[in-house]
Amino acid sequence: MTNPVTVRYMSRSEIESLMYSLTADSDNEQAQLFEAITRRLLEILESENR
Repeated sequence: MTNPVTVRYMSRSEIESLMYSLTADSDNEQAQLFEAITRRLLEILESENR
């Protein structure tokens, strides 16, 4: 079960995997914003790894 406490102890790869699995409900603007921020952060991390 993933919750804010368990996320604190996850590895980077586990967090990245979790971030890729997120999908926001179309009627939830905050969730959509969080998904967009998360996907952008992943893009930034990937570009820094190159």
